[in-house]
Amino acid sequence: MLKRVWLLIVGLVFTLNLQCFAIDNLNFKGFIADEANVLSEQTVQDLNMTLWDLQKKSGADIAVVTLPSLNGRSVEEVAIDIGRSYKIGSKEKNNGVVFLTAISDRKMRIEIGTGLENKISIQELESIRDKDILPYFRKSDYANGITRGTYKLSELVAAVENVDIERQGTCPARSSGGSSSREKAPLWVYVVAAILAPFSRRRRSGFGSFGGFGGGGGFGGSGCSGSW
Repeated sequence: MLKRVWLLIVGLVFTLNLQCFAIDNLNFKGFIADEANVLSEQTVQDLNMTLWDLQKKSGADIAVVTLPSLNGRSVEEVAIDIGRSYKIGSKEKNNGVVFLTAISDRKMRIEIGTGLENKISIQELESIRDKDILPYFRKSDYANGITRGTYKLSELVAAVENVDIERQGTCPARSSGGSSSREKAPLWVYVVAAILAPFSRRRRSGFGSFGGFGGGGGFGGSGCSGSW
């Protein structure tokens, strides 16, 4: 009986550790935590420079997160937890955005801070989801979908914050269907990433040449989700 209790406790602790990993141990490089390893270093650098310019001019943060798995949690819950835990957005404005992609679950979420709820409509977010992100995701081209989605979100936030930002890098064209020219990573890559992720070296502070997030974290559950 005692052995069964210990096994149950160990199992619960292991499960909780995996779930906590999704929000408590993200390895942010600038504004991006690519835990599923789908973005190239150059893409991360280009997106970071664009998002840094947005932050400098408006105080707004866009956190771009990829996960191998949601570990049984809802994509909405995880996105809100990320926004709150890492205090995404300006402390004064709560103008943060979380763009979350969970590869093996085939789910994504765009979560916006409370300060953007009256500035950005759900229809605008759904348009970016349906026209710019999901067409790439349905071809397993996560890199281009995340890249285009991030650029379009940064443009939208910049517009409602009345600032002009400089885009670093090239925004992929809107996907027209069919096969992608980008080489796709096989499924086993994501499985291996999910297994190794809890053991990788992580950090919660120190964002390279960027200054980290703004200290906001006000998220009330407004946004849109999608699956493919």
